Amino acid sequence: MRPVVSSVSEQLDSVDFYNVDVNDSKDLAEQFGVQSIPSLVLIKDGEEVNRSVGFIPENQVKEFAQS
Repeated sequence: MRPVVSSVSEQLDSVDFYNVDVNDSKDLAEQFGVQSIPSLVLIKDGEEVNRSVGFIPENQVKEFAQS
């Protein structure tokens, strides 16, 4: 997923992307309820507004980030 998300992050200046290694950040993974990898969590104004679990192609990552 990392190459796909990296590509999308270069295309969208209006969205900040962060990669979290759940093995190194177990508290953060627990806080957001991440139980499967890969997981994308979309946060707006401090609130989760969307979530995607499992691999999705670049066009869907872009749509997800803009939702």
